[in-house]
Amino acid sequence: MKNIYTLVDRLIQLILTFLVSTATTEQAFLAIKIVKTISRNRMEDDFLANYLIVYIVKEIAKRFTIDMIINYFYSIKE
Repeated sequence: MKNIYTLVDRLIQLILTFLVSTATTEQAFLAIKIVKTISRNRMEDDFLANYLIVYIVKEIAKRFTIDMIINYFYSIKE
């Protein structure tokens, strides 16, 4: 059937791919809406991008402690 209906098969593949890519984009814009409030509206672009990365992967970021971060920066200081 795939050989007979190649255009239909391709259309279905594109639709399924589109749904995933749209969901990822919507999640990113939702994160921007949450992070970029009126009080944070004056953020520089680099800081906002870094802050959004931490916000989006917050499950990974929760594993780090303040002591781990301090020790890391102390080790690269030398």
